[in-house]
Amino acid sequence: MLDTLEAIRTRRSIRRFKPETVSNDSIEKILEAGRLAPSGSNLQPWRFVVVKSQRVLDMIRKVSPGYLGSPPLAVVIFSDRVTSYAKGGRLGRDYLTVADCSMAAQNMLLAAHALGLGACAVKGFSAAAVREILEVPEGIEPELILMIGYPDETPPVPPKHPIDKIAFLDKYGKAWSRSQGEKA
Repeated sequence: MLDTLEAIRTRRSIRRFKPETVSNDSIEKILEAGRLAPSGSNLQPWRFVVVKSQRVLDMIRKVSPGYLGSPPLAVVIFSDRVTSYAKGGRLGRDYLTVADCSMAAQNMLLAAHALGLGACAVKGFSAAAVREILEVPEGIEPELILMIGYPDETPPVPPKHPIDKIAFLDKYGKAWSRSQGEKA
């Protein structure tokens, strides 16, 4: 099992998958990782629909331009906007739910990677069509689709901005550096 920092460093978005099925044990571990994510005011607004049926996967692919490849599994992450509004008002419904579902998704992506699986988060889809395909009630909104399976590719490391271009010390624009951070 990978340690956390190694999993973060080596995880890649996978879009080509082997046809092998993902075990229910692995699916449970991925769902558990999502369930354990932090959430604002502990709202836990996420709902997960596991899609294993090839017919349903194909239907989702047809309404999702961002859904590339043919994974044997998808987990659709929904936010319960009704409960979030009841507990957290507009802030809970409109903002916390998106952040919370994103944190759950990242946990799930890292768990999949640690289990030797590949995954990719997809936001490019018709929300109305996905809700209809999966027979989701009003007030439950799709946030992300996680395509999951055994990777059939090894993408290169994408370029990332250096820390000194994105992190600042004490005020915006004052570049972070290890030596300055130790002086503070």
